[in-house]
Amino acid sequence: VNEEHPLLSAALPTGERFQGVMPPATTAGGAFAIRKQVIKEMRLDDYRRLGSFEKVATVTEGELSDVDRQLCAHLDAGRIENFIRLAVVNRYSILLSGGTSSGKTTFLNAILKEVPVEERIITIEDTREVNPIQRNYLPLVASKGDQGEARVTVETLLQASMRLRPDRIFLGEIRGAEAYSFLRAINTGHPGSITTVHADSPAGAFEQLALMVMQAGLGLRRDEIVGYIKSVLPIVIQQTKVGGWRGTSAVYFSRMAEWRAERAGGTGRKAGHGPRRRL
Repeated sequence: VNEEHPLLSAALPTGERFQGVMPPATTAGGAFAIRKQVIKEMRLDDYRRLGSFEKVATVTEGELSDVDRQLCAHLDAGRIENFIRLAVVNRYSILLSGGTSSGKTTFLNAILKEVPVEERIITIEDTREVNPIQRNYLPLVASKGDQGEARVTVETLLQASMRLRPDRIFLGEIRGAEAYSFLRAINTGHPGSITTVHADSPAGAFEQLALMVMQAGLGLRRDEIVGYIKSVLPIVIQQTKVGGWRGTSAVYFSRMAEWRAERAGGTGRKAGHGPRRRL
């Protein structure tokens, strides 16, 4: 492991998995994680005695959760601060959209302050701009391979971050084919993650991401990709700069149409708490 090869992934003879990160891929001086394989014989009766089935929600495809309804009510009433805080605490993943100098990174840092301090955060950037207040965080830095240093891509760091046990991943800006890897990371156990994209509207943000995901060569249609993106990133917050004003100009939440239809129909079905999971 050196500046040209700052990442190390390995499986130890006894079954543990090792992931190490050294400068220049991190500015934290170095970090490593060892995942110990623990296999314990359990029966369903054991899970019941441990209370593992006490918080099970019945989930129906397309059904709103209680938190979905609360978020929709906040958004409908213009309580944007309450909407964002509730979304972050309940681990809804968010896409911050905006043009150059619209304040995306500053707003991302503000959102980070709403994440519970005990969570483990990993940030991935090419230039350090995100500053979590959580003590248990690891900054990863992509490099272009200049001056004898390794070429460490965002894609490579995303793969490494999955083995470093984060609760959430904050990707400073999404630019290319790594978009699919980021979406997969969210969808495989890291909800509540956030990234930014250059776009002028929430619809434009989805289009941008769809184009990036298509670079991964998955063979999916554009509408299939957009549908997948909306299921993984249900919230888009649009940041705008107009003259000397910077602020939030639009918020998209994928459940608003269903909430309004539910209210219009007078239904009040209850699902589980927290963000919806696609079946």
